[in-house]
Amino acid sequence: MFITLIGMSGAGKSYWSKKLESQGFKRFGCDDLITIHLAKQLGYAEPEKFDMHQWVGYPDEETHVGHAQQYLLAEEEVLKEIIDYLNKAGEHENIVIDSTGSVIYMPEEILGTLSQLTRIVYLDITSQDFDHMLNYYLENPVAIIWNDYFQPIPTESRSQTFARCYPQLIQSREQKYKELAHVSIPPAMHRASDASVEKFLGFITRA
Repeated sequence: MFITLIGMSGAGKSYWSKKLESQGFKRFGCDDLITIHLAKQLGYAEPEKFDMHQWVGYPDEETHVGHAQQYLLAEEEVLKEIIDYLNKAGEHENIVIDSTGSVIYMPEEILGTLSQLTRIVYLDITSQDFDHMLNYYLENPVAIIWNDYFQPIPTESRSQTFARCYPQLIQSREQKYKELAHVSIPPAMHRASDASVEKFLGFITRA
């Protein structure tokens, strides 16, 4: 089974991809692979010392637009390499792709190929998650591509702008995730206290 997990940063993609990895799945962690790709591109001798999230930064920083574009190009290259692996993989292999939140901004050709080769699974969230995700993002820089959804108003403080724009970004992405996914897993299922890999895979295969 080939699975691609999609959703916002913090939705649970890494958690479930690592759970699947513990059960024998080969895991492609796109966030780590993009970090390595960019670190090499930027000349870091030790990629593990490159803070990719801090490098991409916040949308109101001067370098953000250029760095975000470089990030998306790196993501595209990483996904092409993963797709090459999928095309050569045997049907008996179990593979999970832990995608980034920005996978929906990839070229149609890449998304179409992922849709053909893998079961795309969206980990849904609730509106109550918005504040938690925003606070975590502000305290811990995560490489988020805002796609023009960060639009400051002169009368607003920085925190007010983030509080207004972040939910808009999430809502815009939710629709794209759902359109791309073969399966949407509700929070009540993928966050349940008794959730297991067996139940997770069962939900995917039955849907």
